[in-house]
Amino acid sequence: MKSLAPVKQTAIPQHVLKNIAGRVRFLRLERGWSQQEIASRAAIRLATYQAFERAGKISFERLYRIAVTLQRTKEIEDLFKPLPIRSIDELMPKPQRQRGKSS
Repeated sequence: MKSLAPVKQTAIPQHVLKNIAGRVRFLRLERGWSQQEIASRAAIRLATYQAFERAGKISFERLYRIAVTLQRTKEIEDLFKPLPIRSIDELMPKPQRQRGKSS
């Protein structure tokens, strides 16, 4: 089996993380919740939530808990949805390459 080349890992641009944290903060404030309240509702430590709002750093699991708390899981679930099909050729099965003949 041919091995695939690994995808080069790069750091997530800091502005993306900060933008997400800012949007979450806006949603929290829109509901009139304190940082302690959203942290409690999401079952994460207050210090973890504060670090997220300040620097945008958080684990995916904790971010998902926050999304559940804010009723915004659809956005996360849609992250890697398959792209729409653009042509009939994309629906055709690709021929499988065989590695030799059996006798």
